[in-house]
Amino acid sequence: MDSQQAKEILLSYRPGVDDAKNPAIVAALHQLEQDPELANWFQQVQETDQAIRHRLREMPVPLDLKQRILAEQKIARPDFGWQRRIRIIAVAAAIILVGVLSTWMFFRSSRNGLNAYRADMVRYVSTSYNDRFIKATSFDELRQVLAARQWPTDFVVPDQLQSVTVVGGGAVEWKGHKVALACMKEGRHGLWLFVIEKSALSDAPRTETPRVEPVDGTPTAAWSQGGNAYLFTVQGDEAFLRKYLPLKQ
Repeated sequence: MDSQQAKEILLSYRPGVDDAKNPAIVAALHQLEQDPELANWFQQVQETDQAIRHRLREMPVPLDLKQRILAEQKIARPDFGWQRRIRIIAVAAAIILVGVLSTWMFFRSSRNGLNAYRADMVRYVSTSYNDRFIKATSFDELRQVLAARQWPTDFVVPDQLQSVTVVGGGAVEWKGHKVALACMKEGRHGLWLFVIEKSALSDAPRTETPRVEPVDGTPTAAWSQGGNAYLFTVQGDEAFLRKYLPLKQ
């Protein structure tokens, strides 16, 4: 189980309520011990949930609320003090609901955002993927194989990569979206270019200017062109990566 899968399980896990012996939950909790960043994220989620529960407990509810509601069904008698308290409760509930929805939307966005995609793709090329590897000796040949598999081929290869050796690629899937992968070599260094539709990312790059960000020590760069989002990473340092980026920096 990777950290992204653990997040999806832990988002619905309620300590003390859900069965902690569930194999999926056990595996997700074990992942917390292996990933400090995931552990910090889970702690923030728990603190947010605790704050919401605390606010709900503090909401003032009239002790005779049930009797008042039943009485109002029989006698139409104004009680402005009681109505004011009900309005306060309704406003407080609305504020809490907005907070809950905002938190949910934030975590949903983070699961489908550029950082999650970047980390997953770096992890993908860091592990063995021989069973899904496409052999090709040029970008044109790679496009032909991808087209035969009904995979996107409308990506633009930066001029700086035209001189490297193409060794193949891959037809990758990420959260139900198709990703075209070009694999290259330059000496003993591996180079990888991922292309996905911008609409697949909740916060896709907005410009054609590459933005360099490391992932666990691995340099990466992301940019957009047309309707696609590009992610480039190498087996080397940031200086080596920058040699192959588009000139719009």
